[in-house]
Amino acid sequence: MTAASSLPPGFEELEGFVPYWVLDTNDQRRAARSTAEMDDIQRFYDAIVARAEQAIVHCEQFTLGQMPPASERLFKLLLAMNHAAIAVEMHGEPRAFDSTWPSAVRITQGPWPHGGRI
Repeated sequence: MTAASSLPPGFEELEGFVPYWVLDTNDQRRAARSTAEMDDIQRFYDAIVARAEQAIVHCEQFTLGQMPPASERLFKLLLAMNHAAIAVEMHGEPRAFDSTWPSAVRITQGPWPHGGRI
């Protein structure tokens, strides 16, 4: 990892997505998708899907919750990929048509450390 990169070596082309898409919780990732422009979601989706298999192989070498920071950021991009996929593959827009936003649904527990709390 270089000073200019916060991701593991070999994933530098994803660096520009880190500030927006690397988030700690499911609710934050859902909010990011729901408030992003569709062109930005599509651009992220295309980039991360192209590297998803390599990113998964990289992340699988670490125990969940014990990843080096750069690998954890890559893992969080993979989690965000799933949110982007909802917009791209299902809705064709950031949120489901005629859905209420902001949503009153809050995820308060989930698979620690990347979905909620213990």
